[in-house]
Amino acid sequence: MIRKLLIPIYLLLFVGAAVAQEETDTTFNKIASRIFLPSFDIGYQFSGSDLIGNSLVAKTSIEYRFRNNDDFFIRLSLDTYGAEYNLREINNTTNNIEGTVQFNDFLLAPGYRFGDHEFRVLVTAMSGIKTYEFPTADLNGTTITVRQKSRSIFTSTFLIAGELYFDQKSAVTLSLHYNQVWKNIDFWEDGGGAYGISMGFITSLL
Repeated sequence: MIRKLLIPIYLLLFVGAAVAQEETDTTFNKIASRIFLPSFDIGYQFSGSDLIGNSLVAKTSIEYRFRNNDDFFIRLSLDTYGAEYNLREINNTTNNIEGTVQFNDFLLAPGYRFGDHEFRVLVTAMSGIKTYEFPTADLNGTTITVRQKSRSIFTSTFLIAGELYFDQKSAVTLSLHYNQVWKNIDFWEDGGGAYGISMGFITSLL
């Protein structure tokens, strides 16, 4: 008798677990379908400063879309590039210091995307932190000792991109960006702007 009563209880528990698992999977799939990664761009950046040169730039990002199109999104981006520098009269010396510096921009912002099923345009104005190592020179008699110091400064990037979709959630992209450093410091004593162009690819997590 007890076994007969347990059988429907087991069935109810099994069905309940299956329904709960299905609801969990549906919720996960719904969220994951709005997450777009990997996003990867490679391009070229033109420096607005006389102290650092132009450079290749690589961009990667993760993006959450409230809807696939005609709606807001949130993007977390990492832009990285290396550039040659030539610093004049550093630390009151008359010697030039030359080398290569690596920059990393960690950026976060909302944006908006609009268009149709095949071609879309996004715009965003991101802000965040630019990290790099800055060379300093100490003069001791006729000997100059160069040391590297880590720096972090505020930066922002305005981005506009066109996306050509070859299925519902995967696209090739062409982007234009303008990066701004808002403080006259280190490599940007004569200007803090830089602009660039890049091409890339983006797809959804699911």
